Amino acid sequence: MFDKDTYLEYIGYSGPAPAADLATLQDIHRRHQIRFHYDNGFIHSTDFVEFDADAVFDTIVLKGRGGICTDLNLLFHRLLGELGYEVKLLSASMQLLGGAWGPDVEHMVMVVTVDGEDWLVDVGNGGISIVDPLPLSGETRTQQGIDFRLVRQGEFHLLEFKTRNKPWRNAYRFTTRPRDPGDWRVLAELIGAQEDRFVRRRRRGTENGQVVQIANIFLSVEDGVERPRPIRNDEELRTIDTTYFQPVAAH
Repeated sequence: MFDKDTYLEYIGYSGPAPAADLATLQDIHRRHQIRFHYDNGFIHSTDFVEFDADAVFDTIVLKGRGGICTDLNLLFHRLLGELGYEVKLLSASMQLLGGAWGPDVEHMVMVVTVDGEDWLVDVGNGGISIVDPLPLSGETRTQQGIDFRLVRQGEFHLLEFKTRNKPWRNAYRFTTRPRDPGDWRVLAELIGAQEDRFVRRRRRGTENGQVVQIANIFLSVEDGVERPRPIRNDEELRTIDTTYFQPVAAH
């Protein structure tokens, strides 16, 4: 059963009741990505028809399992709502190899309005991702050595990022049209059609960066520098599992 106080305790937030301000949003956004990890290994068992926040809370928080964007961002959306934030769900499409864009309803993100300013919030991305909320106004923000910015392209906001040793790249694009969780039902059919092309992907935030695993490639980004390396054997994979992706259940 979803419980706000257990949630906050799990991500390491302590002290008085959090205020619905920008400082708190930045704090819990970063803590969330360090404590929870993205893992699409369970995507084929995900129920995209009936999103049950209580069941997802039990799986992700109480049992410590990783989750995909709909798991992590829906939980965070629920938390922000209970803390008093003005928040809405949005859909985003990821850029594919070759430059094409995925379906409009693919990735899940949020926009949170604080003191009249809109901020992109995303704690469920499986690639290099924003560490802190990013203003929709478009200025470049450096987060743990990585530059992020939102560029307008017609009706879309395009998220771009640049590390210290790589050029600007596209992550995803979105509009500010509000969405409901039921809009992601289309993913059930899409994922079923692509089951034979499944690639395992995991990500977690760290104190000074983030780590991403895509198939047999492990990428660490520390202080804005990307360091990819192949995972050569089962022993290396077990070390990565133990170090970054071990389930940690709530006490």
